[in-house]
Amino acid sequence: MCTVSYLPYQNGFILTSSRDEKLVRPVARLSDPVMIHDQEVTFPKDPLGQGTWIATSKTKTVCLLNGAFTAHLPKPPYKHSRGLVVLDVFDYFSIGNFAANYDFSGLEPFTLLLIEKRRLLVLRWNGKRLFMADKDASIPHIWSSATLYAPEIIEKREDWFKKWLNSQDNFSLENIRKFHKTAGDGDLENAVFMRRENLYATVSLTSVVQTRDQMEMIYEDLIHSKIFQNKLSLAYASN
Repeated sequence: MCTVSYLPYQNGFILTSSRDEKLVRPVARLSDPVMIHDQEVTFPKDPLGQGTWIATSKTKTVCLLNGAFTAHLPKPPYKHSRGLVVLDVFDYFSIGNFAANYDFSGLEPFTLLLIEKRRLLVLRWNGKRLFMADKDASIPHIWSSATLYAPEIIEKREDWFKKWLNSQDNFSLENIRKFHKTAGDGDLENAVFMRRENLYATVSLTSVVQTRDQMEMIYEDLIHSKIFQNKLSLAYASN
């Protein structure tokens, strides 16, 4: 359950994910890069599901939000955790190949953001049907989890993002992470950095930054105020 922003940046992008989760769930840890289908992949690993909500290699970046278009009633048992879908993407030659061939049946609804070679693809699985949409990778975007935020709240958050964009002369990692920590109107339950009693809260903030030379993941554990980073060099990769 997340809020995710996308910014075009220095011939690449910045993708930032606020993870909203139950406070009783164990804290995720940023892994060292692991090999999946002959490529290094780095991601914060969820101790319960053994998957993740965001991962990147030198060529692909994948991010998951719970829910498709609207909130749904869970109907377990499901085939496996949605967090494993994120890692499964790296078994495929391309994000298009993944979308065309992956078996989504038996999975709880989700939204998947996939970035590869300046393509930004959004997949929404509502439990019965897959919806695909290519987004313009040259302009900013924001998404909010449909399971935690009602349509009117999602629209309000989009307005906060538009106002933030209008206040920026140049995009920067520091400023978009500040947006994720401060955007809101005083309603803590629906702020981007949210908290709902002692049940749910924004527990981490993860950014993937791709420039011409490298892919970097910055993972901040907001519960323990710790920041971790992994870098993957793109020096040899073709443009």
